[in-house]
Amino acid sequence: MSAKRFAIYCSPNETSPWWTTWSEWLGRDAKSQRVFPPIDIEGIDPFNFESLIKDPCRYGLHATIKAPFKLNGETSIDELKSKVQSICLSKRPFVLDLGLERLKNFFALTPIGDAHQINQMADEVVRKLDEFRQPLNERDIAKRRLAGLSAKEDQMLLDWGYPYVLDCFRFHISLTGHLACLDALSQKNVEHEILWRLERLRSTPFVVDSLCVFEEPEPGADFFLNERFYFQDL
Repeated sequence: MSAKRFAIYCSPNETSPWWTTWSEWLGRDAKSQRVFPPIDIEGIDPFNFESLIKDPCRYGLHATIKAPFKLNGETSIDELKSKVQSICLSKRPFVLDLGLERLKNFFALTPIGDAHQINQMADEVVRKLDEFRQPLNERDIAKRRLAGLSAKEDQMLLDWGYPYVLDCFRFHISLTGHLACLDALSQKNVEHEILWRLERLRSTPFVVDSLCVFEEPEPGADFFLNERFYFQDL
């Protein structure tokens, strides 16, 4: 059975400043596979910054809609893509207003104001694509539980293969890993750098006009953007 995993992500278009700005921040373009040097932030050693963005860099610039999963033995990647495309053809593009937020111990871009439209779409994707997912084994479940899940999150894990879905879902684009590797002043410097870059994007709307199939070709490998499926034109 294939060791590949696939995920359904919401990612800005590769031609958008949102893609280039934050791909450069993360150090990797998940479409072209181009690698960028670490961002230069006052008081932060480049090695420490690389450690800070190591995890989000591996997964690529994205917001998780359906978390990485292996295909079950009865379906193919082409069938999965066909289903994603059919979902996308029933959608219309919309705009999200994003701001910086600290979620637990990492920085992320999250919606400001109403997130009903993106939440509703995420729920639909999770439910309609679950037939393609290979169920988690006991080791996978135990590993997820190490994060410390609520009772509801644990039930989501058992039902849907991921704890942060449906009522437990929150749209976010991770920009860092765990901030514990930095002292308080360095964390503040990182926050200021993110806010500066975010301010430069204020005149460019963050448009949700597609869903992407990302692929992890083998365990531990970097995820890459396999294919993007666009919504209907307005």
